[in-house]
Amino acid sequence: MPSLLLIYASGTAQRRLLEETVADFEKKGYAVSGRQEGGEWSPLLSDNLSGGLFEENRIVIVDSASLLGPFPENLDPMVDTDSSVAILLVFDSDPARVFPARTLQKCRILKAAPFPRWPRERMVWTLDMAKEMKIKIDRQAAALIIELTEDPEEIRRQLSSLSMLKKGDTVNASDVENMCLDDGAKNLIKLLDGLCTGDYADTLKSLRAISRNGDLIPLVSAMHNRMRLSWYISMHPNKGTLFSQSLGAKNYAWNMAGNAARRYNADAISKFVLGLIKINIGEKSGTGSGWSGLETLVIELMGC
Repeated sequence: MPSLLLIYASGTAQRRLLEETVADFEKKGYAVSGRQEGGEWSPLLSDNLSGGLFEENRIVIVDSASLLGPFPENLDPMVDTDSSVAILLVFDSDPARVFPARTLQKCRILKAAPFPRWPRERMVWTLDMAKEMKIKIDRQAAALIIELTEDPEEIRRQLSSLSMLKKGDTVNASDVENMCLDDGAKNLIKLLDGLCTGDYADTLKSLRAISRNGDLIPLVSAMHNRMRLSWYISMHPNKGTLFSQSLGAKNYAWNMAGNAARRYNADAISKFVLGLIKINIGEKSGTGSGWSGLETLVIELMGC
């Protein structure tokens, strides 16, 4: 009688989890003997009752296993907890509802760990992942990677790429900027960070580079998202953690916003954020001052 292993994940996480599971079985002497999408429970189980004389240990992969439908209770005796034949059932959603409780107890379930909701927990998750992958990375670099993507598999991929390029050295924020960003993303990060740290030259250089090929409204939105955090910090300096969690702010953006709140006074930040809102409204109504208006607003802030 075959054993059932339920893989519960989606997207790239599902593919990685399946590949790792198959590799683990192959190390134990199992071989993939078949792969199908959906199907019917009765033929699936009856066709895989034993491994046969020359194929003692084998695995069968079933993609889109939810297409099999609910597991019939009368087929429970055909499922074993351990067998020379393992059926790997791949689900996009929670498979617990598919099986009767008695059958579910016999199944082994593998699921991708969810990506944490809060910024601090995401930092811990990313640093733990780097440690597990034997990658040296500082907190600023980890924070920047989290800022760039909320896909845990993409974070894993970026960490792997950075480790190969650094060859055992510690990955820092500059490495992330140089190796993970295209020119447009680099300019955006430099612009946002320059605003927060008061780097006048880099900020204007990046702004002008973006203006040659970029769109004004998405840039204004990105600047508003960053400087809005600074406004909250400057107006409520003793409630940082509360606002950070409430707004879902990422560690990197929040830390940079804190730099801006220390550099500029609350009135200057308020005026800048209000100016961004006016530019956005003006562009959408056709009465905006365009790139020159945004550059003027940036220069006024950095002159404070």
